[in-house]
Amino acid sequence: MYAHLYAIVEDLPAPWRPPPTPPVVLTRVAGLTAVTSPAERVPAASAPALARHAEVVGSVLHAPAVLPFRFGIVVAAADLPGWIAAQAPSLRAGLALVRGCVEMDVKLLRLHCAHAVGRACPACADGAPDADGLRALGDRLVDRAGVAHWRYRRSGAEGNGAASVAFLVPRREVAAFLSRIAPVASRAESIAVVPTGPWPPYSFAPPLERLPLAPADGGLPGGARTPARDAPIPHRAAGGGAGGVLPPRTRSG
Repeated sequence: MYAHLYAIVEDLPAPWRPPPTPPVVLTRVAGLTAVTSPAERVPAASAPALARHAEVVGSVLHAPAVLPFRFGIVVAAADLPGWIAAQAPSLRAGLALVRGCVEMDVKLLRLHCAHAVGRACPACADGAPDADGLRALGDRLVDRAGVAHWRYRRSGAEGNGAASVAFLVPRREVAAFLSRIAPVASRAESIAVVPTGPWPPYSFAPPLERLPLAPADGGLPGGARTPARDAPIPHRAAGGGAGGVLPPRTRSG
């Protein structure tokens, strides 16, 4: 039997109640609380499964600090307390980073000229924005955001460029954050700037690459199975998954 991980949390609010399905189990070790559900095998990604995962993680978002896990991370149930204890330093550092914060994800979508072929378009004379143009706009958003931690990621295929910038924003400053980036969004040319959130801080959870891996078919006990780097983050699943995350660039607030 496995424990399917949703999040590590700090001090769940007293009135907290989990969603009715799936059954949620809380495991407390060394001051850390793991939010899990029992699983007989590694869960398969599907729209209903991703929605349930997002609902469980979203239900703990108002805890002081939440480290969400991508869909599909499982640990052998018997090994869960030991796993939490072994990872406690990394988990505590991650909780300290995200305490009191949420993730705001700003999508950058390249717009295509809709004019007929052969019709001159002064606004599009220099062509649609390329990867450098998307990154430059991302940098302008970062300069205006006024937050210390962020991550830029590319997505989309060649000719259908897109990117996003994930910002770690204090929960009480979301409205101010949106006001600060609004001038950049309103002046962007040929790029749609679409803020989304607040979300659990998936982009700022510590990496799990150093964990021992269980087989993908769940046939052997012990260890943990981590998803591929492009495994779906539930709140972005409809947009094609997490994409490759670049190392964060950090600035003082």
